[in-house]
Amino acid sequence: MRVFYIFLTLLILGGCTASKSYILDNKNVPISDKTFTKSIGVKTIQLPQYLLGKEIPFLQNDNQIIYLKDKKWATYLDEHLTNRVVSTLQKSFNTPKVYKYPQNTSTRPDIIIQITINKFIADENSVVLDATWIKENIKEPKSKLFSKKISLKSQEDIITGMNEAFSALEKELIDDCSTINILKP
Repeated sequence: MRVFYIFLTLLILGGCTASKSYILDNKNVPISDKTFTKSIGVKTIQLPQYLLGKEIPFLQNDNQIIYLKDKKWATYLDEHLTNRVVSTLQKSFNTPKVYKYPQNTSTRPDIIIQITINKFIADENSVVLDATWIKENIKEPKSKLFSKKISLKSQEDIITGMNEAFSALEKELIDDCSTINILKP
């Protein structure tokens, strides 16, 4: 029985140390010189099926996705990326008037942003992010396509490449929000 407990302890400790958890974190938020006068609600980001779990996908060939061993997302990606967009917009425009919608409000915001990620995956050489985003509740609703490819030096750079690609999407969203007529100089 003692051997069983020793084996179980080693199995648990071995499992805990073998796996690493990752998040995508934007430490370089571009700061806008404009201030919001109205509110923005960010809907939960829509992801393809292969990104809905905590496993980190890898495109092994054109038709096959595998998941990286011993590497997982620390949180579910749809929730994490939505919170990240809210935080990035709040920091960029220095305002609390950006929040998750409809979860954190009972009133409809002035603008609603919906981001749909169509492809967000790495292969041996690069990370690709293809997405669309829509801004609603403005005089001229706007939808936009986004595509970014980040070259990788090695498979160890996947998280860095994904972070860089998503940061580029956030920057484009910030730039676009800076041009609409809900901001004051």
